[in-house]
Amino acid sequence: MHAQVPRGFSFGVGMNQTMLDSKDLLADSNISYTAGLTYNTGYHESFNYEITTLISGNALKLDYVDSEALTVRQAKYILHSFDAGFNMNYYIITPDEDKFYFGPSAGVYISANTGQLDAKEDANDQYYLPYRLTENSLADINKLNYGVSFGLTGGYNKFRLALKYNLGLSNLLSDVQTDSYSETNTYTGPSLDGKLHNVSLILYYKIFR
Repeated sequence: MHAQVPRGFSFGVGMNQTMLDSKDLLADSNISYTAGLTYNTGYHESFNYEITTLISGNALKLDYVDSEALTVRQAKYILHSFDAGFNMNYYIITPDEDKFYFGPSAGVYISANTGQLDAKEDANDQYYLPYRLTENSLADINKLNYGVSFGLTGGYNKFRLALKYNLGLSNLLSDVQTDSYSETNTYTGPSLDGKLHNVSLILYYKIFR
């Protein structure tokens, strides 16, 4: 009889590295925190289902120039979000008492931003490339993100380590506009596009079944 080690509630803490896939807002990836609860259920010895709720910081380093536009610099920003996901874990090495278990996982997720991009420093006189967007423009980022996730998970008794890649599918910059307007105040600029992805590594500890 397999011990069904993964079933129950677990608390997890870890880190994530966020990437912005965009030609309309130039940014480098950065590392931040993630923490929350997960619930695993299922009775099959080879797979189970996982519902996850996390609070995450999505950190980025945005390229900008100042009003003199002499040197390109980077500003640190963070986007706090509440994340919910549903995954299926398939165990190549099946769970058993006092034994290591391991396997791949896949699923879907949705994220709700708790605010706007928060600057880690004074953002005055910063114009973000390539369109020289201002911090006010970045306040119009999409408040929802959704996508698919892929990863690996493994554990031993009450401990479990999960490595996951979240592939964002929504356009984070759909409502962000440049300063291109006509004389009648009609927006004439381009439609911007940017998708947020991240890689997370979280250590879980089972608190009760």
